[in-house]
Amino acid sequence: MARGHIRKRVYKSGITWQITIELGLDENGERQRMFKSTYGTKKEAEKEMQQMLNELDGGTFIEDTKITVASYLRNWIKIYVEPNLAPTTIDGYKSNVENYIIPKIGTILLQKLSPMHLQDMYLKLFQNGRLDGKGGLSPTTIRAIHRTLGKALDQALRMDQIKRNVSTLVTIPKVKPYKAEIYDEIELINLLNVVKGTDMEVPLTLGATLGLRRGEILGLKWDDINLKENKMTINNNLVSTMAGAVFTTPKTNKSCRTLELSEGMLNLLKKHRLTQKENKLKLGDAYNDIDLVCCYPDGNFYVPKNFSKKFAWFLKSKGLKHIRLHDLRHSNATLMLTYGIPAKVASERLGHSSISITLDLYSHVTASMQKDVADKIEQGIFNRLTASAN
Repeated sequence: MARGHIRKRVYKSGITWQITIELGLDENGERQRMFKSTYGTKKEAEKEMQQMLNELDGGTFIEDTKITVASYLRNWIKIYVEPNLAPTTIDGYKSNVENYIIPKIGTILLQKLSPMHLQDMYLKLFQNGRLDGKGGLSPTTIRAIHRTLGKALDQALRMDQIKRNVSTLVTIPKVKPYKAEIYDEIELINLLNVVKGTDMEVPLTLGATLGLRRGEILGLKWDDINLKENKMTINNNLVSTMAGAVFTTPKTNKSCRTLELSEGMLNLLKKHRLTQKENKLKLGDAYNDIDLVCCYPDGNFYVPKNFSKKFAWFLKSKGLKHIRLHDLRHSNATLMLTYGIPAKVASERLGHSSISITLDLYSHVTASMQKDVADKIEQGIFNRLTASAN
C-alpha cells in the first residue's frame, strides 16, 4: 500500500506544498516515489495527497501529464480517426477540431479540461462562431462539434489519459428537427418531364425513382447494372473531401444493395448507354472511360458539391420549386410508403441500416395513413359485423 507525506517549500513567489508518494521498491531494490507540487493550504494539500493514495490503492490513479487539448486531438485524428473512418467523416472531424475546438480550448491541458471550458466554448460558438465572422453557428453544427469532442474524450478515457469525459456534463443548444421539402407525385412527374432530353435526366430519374443518394448516383458504374436481369447493385459512392472527390464504398453494409429496375428505368438506361457509346466514339482518346453512368460528356466524374449546385440552378431555370438533391430521395421514400410498400421493403431499397430509421424519418407519412387504416378496418370488420347482425 502506498504511503505519502507533505513538505512545505518557501519561495520568493510564495509557498508550495510538495506531495511525496512512496511506492515501495522496484525490482532492483530502488525506492520508487512520485512527486507533485500544489498551492493553497496544508489542509488542501493533505486532501489532495489522500485522494492520490486512494486512487493508487484502487487502481484508478492517472498521473498528471502536460498534454494539451490541441496535441491530444491532433494525435487522436492521426492514430484513431484516419485509419478507421470514411473520408467524409475524417474531413468533418478535422474541420471541427482545427476550425472550432483548438482555437477556443487548444492550449488547455487535457487533464485540466472542465465542463465550464466546454460550456463557455459552445456559448461563444453559438454567439459568433462562423468562420466568415457573420454571426453564430447553428445548433446542428455545434452538436456535430460536441459529438467530435465527445468521441475524442471517450478514447482518452479508455486509454486512462483522463478520469472522466467532461463532454457528458454540458448542455448544448437544442436542434430543431429538419423537415425535408419534398416533391409529391405530380411534382415528380412534372420534374421528370421537364428534365427529358437533358444531361440531368438519368441522374435525377435515379434519385426520384430509386431513392439513390447523391454519391450513389454519381458513383454508379455500368458494371453495377445488369440490363438483362433488370438489376442494379449499389457498390460505389463518390464523395467530396478536402483532397477532392474520391470513390469509396457505400456508408454502411446495408447501403450495399441490389435493386430491381422498372421497365421505364431500364429503357432509359439502355438509351443512355447507346448515346454514351456514340459520344465515346466521337471523342476517341479524349474520352476518359472510367465506366460511369452519370458523368460529363468526356467521361469525367461530376464533383458532388458542384452537381448539387447544378441541380439547384436547373430547378431555378425551369421555374420549379426548390428542394435539395437529397430531397429526391425523401420524395421517393414518401411515395413508396404512400403507395403501401411495406416499411421493411422501403428500408431495404433505400439502404437504411435498420427499419427504425425509415420509420423515424417518415413517421409523418405513416401518421397520414392512419385514416386509410381506420377506413379499411371499418369496411373489413365493422361493416360485415353490421351486415351479419341484420
